[in-house]
Amino acid sequence: MAGTQNDDPKPNEPNEPKDDGTSAGTPAPEPEPKDDDLKDKHGEQAINRGRYDRDMKAKDDEIARLKAQLEESGKKAESGAEALKKVQELEAKLADEKVGRALEAAGCVNAKAAKALLDDYDGDVAKLKDACPYLFKTQQQKGSTGARRQTPPDDTDDALDRAFGLKK
Repeated sequence: MAGTQNDDPKPNEPNEPKDDGTSAGTPAPEPEPKDDDLKDKHGEQAINRGRYDRDMKAKDDEIARLKAQLEESGKKAESGAEALKKVQELEAKLADEKVGRALEAAGCVNAKAAKALLDDYDGDVAKLKDACPYLFKTQQQKGSTGARRQTPPDDTDDALDRAFGLKK
């Protein structure tokens, strides 16, 4: 049985021993197999445990980072919603003050009643004033309402003063 010995060359191997620069007694280390080259005992693609652990840790870290980012954005959204609410309140207050000033300038007597009716007239104070004049003061005439007082002549004052004994 000459063909069954271990020293016989195999059909696809060269007859000479390989010299890879290592000592003659120690075999050369096998190159690290690529993860794609690994096969399990059934011939299926094998899973490299080290790579799997690294990938799972990286994904866990990514999940933790995204959760932190989500919490931060949630806090920002809450503070943004609060700020938006404050802005809307301030805008409503400013609009109310503008309407109040416009009604006051038009001579409104009852601003609360006028504001309630103003929506019916598309926010136009002039239309409201025309439709509901009882909510506004009428323009007053300038000047006095009575007759003009005439001053007596100077001699009348002197005569009265003498009559009452104030002057001689």
